[in-house]
Amino acid sequence: MVDGVWRKTTAVWLSPPATMREGKWPFVLFLTFLVACELFLPVRGQAQSFSDTGLFYFTGSHRPLRTPIFREFMGGPGVGDGLKVGPVRLHPYLGVAEVYTDNVFRRDTNRRSDFLTTIAPGLQAFLPFGGGHHSVLLDYRAGQFLYKKFSENNALAQDAQGHVSLNYPGGLTLDLQGGHIEGFDPRGSQVDTRQQDITKWNINSFLGQAEFSGQKAGIRLRSSYLDWHFKNNGQDTSRDRTRLRADVTLSANVTRSTSALLGVQLTKIDYDKNKHLDSFGYGVFTGFRLASNRQLTGEFNIGYTIQNFDRAPIPKGQTVSQKFTDEGLSRGAKQRTSLFMRGNLHWNPTSRLSIIASPFSSIQQSAVQKTSTFRRTGVNISGRQAFTDRLALRGNLTLENNNFDTNRNDNRFRWRMGPEYRAVKWLGFRLDYIFEKRSSNKSGFDFYSNTVMLSIQGIL
Repeated sequence: MVDGVWRKTTAVWLSPPATMREGKWPFVLFLTFLVACELFLPVRGQAQSFSDTGLFYFTGSHRPLRTPIFREFMGGPGVGDGLKVGPVRLHPYLGVAEVYTDNVFRRDTNRRSDFLTTIAPGLQAFLPFGGGHHSVLLDYRAGQFLYKKFSENNALAQDAQGHVSLNYPGGLTLDLQGGHIEGFDPRGSQVDTRQQDITKWNINSFLGQAEFSGQKAGIRLRSSYLDWHFKNNGQDTSRDRTRLRADVTLSANVTRSTSALLGVQLTKIDYDKNKHLDSFGYGVFTGFRLASNRQLTGEFNIGYTIQNFDRAPIPKGQTVSQKFTDEGLSRGAKQRTSLFMRGNLHWNPTSRLSIIASPFSSIQQSAVQKTSTFRRTGVNISGRQAFTDRLALRGNLTLENNNFDTNRNDNRFRWRMGPEYRAVKWLGFRLDYIFEKRSSNKSGFDFYSNTVMLSIQGIL
């Protein structure tokens, strides 16, 4: 789940070393290889991008997953056959990427460019049991980010998850997942502290879901537990926290392919030391779900959320201790209300064109830049047009508004597009251009950046 939107993931992005920039021969060899693939190495099976199954650490934008999602097995058409070890199927994967950006620190002034090399390995182990109705999935993925000039941006992101899926007769399914994430706040993100070193953190997590689907109605219960720990830049005192979230959704079949939804959600956040930001949130939502046998499928929820704080904020005129200020503790915040929205709608008008729209709106707690909360609202749209079994064009557009409780208001725009080429079943290439821009009513937060990424990805 990403900011309230539950999504499937899996894939990797990676690409050739910096030596490919030196001279013409590497490019000649590369083009020769592509031509040889066209002539002598036909693609067998369904032509499918590795990333059709979801998202990985995207090497060009530095967006490690801040919230874990249920991991799914990446086996099937469009990927390699994997390695069979007894009843276990293994899928190792590796990618390398060479990236250039003209604004490495995501600043409005004093812009600096740099080259980035990313190495992203991963491994999945899948064990079905119970006649194939149940399964255990172990998933590890990492991204090593290495900058040529500004090594203070170097980082290692790691993500290890274990997912148990149980499917019982009669329509009952259970999903349990636990794991550990090591990540960082990307440059230019809403919570970027704009210090010389990027802020790094780790998360221990647990996700649970139970769903019963009957002929006319159903019920789904979801829960998540996140335990955050910040490791540098003095962020641990103000930002270390735990978050417990749960929601219950009732569904009623309106037609054979459409279900109406009604649900409630609860969120409890407790800070280790910054106790004036402890909060309890609740809300209601409605929506619909479309069955997967249509051109348009997915789910959409919309509702209303209220965030209450356990303690009243300390008035600005009231004196607090110097230690309170030095440690970056918050004076607290007032109640916040917001539109709640999450969705993941898939449209496949033709066999070669697919479009995914994911609207979102939620209250986020920040504890950075003297803010306590912000409302995050926007939409993410991605699409893929296949021209042949090997060649496709992909694009992604994100529009987002961040409304902070300090009267700071940011509008964000991000556009990514580029071709991908499938050389053989287990190896692909991709070229991407990424433009990112933030406009703010507060000075110092505006920026724009241009990024180009060449990547190679492989999966067995």
